[in-house]
Amino acid sequence: MQLCTLSPIGRTGRGALAVILLAVLCISNSRSAPAQQTNPAEQTNPAEQTNPTEQTNPSEPVSAAGARAVSDGSLPHLLRVAEGVLSGAQPRDEQDFARLAEMGVRTIVSVDGIRPNVEAARRHGLRYVHIPFGYDGVDEVALQQLSRVAREVDHPVYVHCHHGKHRGPAAAAVICLANGDFHRAEAMDYLQRAGTSPNYQGLWRSVRQYRVPPPDAVLPELVEVATVDDLVQWMAEMDRALDQLKLAEQAHWRTPTDHPDLVPAHQALLVQEALRESHRQLDADQRSAFGDAMAASERIAGELTAAIEAERSGPANQAFRRLQQSCVDCHREHR
Repeated sequence: MQLCTLSPIGRTGRGALAVILLAVLCISNSRSAPAQQTNPAEQTNPAEQTNPTEQTNPSEPVSAAGARAVSDGSLPHLLRVAEGVLSGAQPRDEQDFARLAEMGVRTIVSVDGIRPNVEAARRHGLRYVHIPFGYDGVDEVALQQLSRVAREVDHPVYVHCHHGKHRGPAAAAVICLANGDFHRAEAMDYLQRAGTSPNYQGLWRSVRQYRVPPPDAVLPELVEVATVDDLVQWMAEMDRALDQLKLAEQAHWRTPTDHPDLVPAHQALLVQEALRESHRQLDADQRSAFGDAMAASERIAGELTAAIEAERSGPANQAFRRLQQSCVDCHREHR
């Protein structure tokens, strides 16, 4: 309660009544003041403002200032990042594309490696832009293409990866930085609110280090369906991460002193994601031939990641040996 200093008015009834009335006014003002106060940062920062109707409707996405994963049975992890920018999971069916169109989305940006469903998007009046990149960070070409998205494509845009928690939010943050919707700290805060794992250090680094290209910069073309890394290239990425894990094993699953940038849990996670993405790209014959073996290897890589994060060297050693053996067995049978 606000403290009010009262001066004596006298001992008459009128003076006592005046004292009482003045005290009541002070108490009333002190109780009503919090309801009238606003956050100055929200008043001056348009990137953090939200629509009051969106704040009270749990089925609608909210802005980065109060971002939370919401779902009404479609489009998991749907978030309204900023004015004209949304992010979430991959649209799966006609219902998802229809929902996006109803929300006013004009352009869908996929950063996933899988070919986007351009035909379904067109049926709902939506344009696709395909800018695939991996979990180890947003490469320079992709950063420039996302900058072009911010400058040229029709908004609102919906940005998605596979699950909508890691690569998609990183791309959406870059677009918002290019648009001027986010300051650097707001972009990093959005990644955290979107659920982007801190283990994907490359994604965080890409957003943290992004710089908006100059206005006269010539930016790469935008395409509906990009040429994506094939299975062989995903396997090459995994082999590089496995080599890094061998160094980490020698350092008892800590960062080696002669490789200060090597984070063991991060490398294990890259192996897990490479296996997952490779499995998704298998055709029917490949899935029948070695899909089960690849899925089993992915599970082992997940166990390795968890053991390293928990600093359990014994289980990490066992999981790594099983992972290496699974790769040897698969290569022996299918290469």
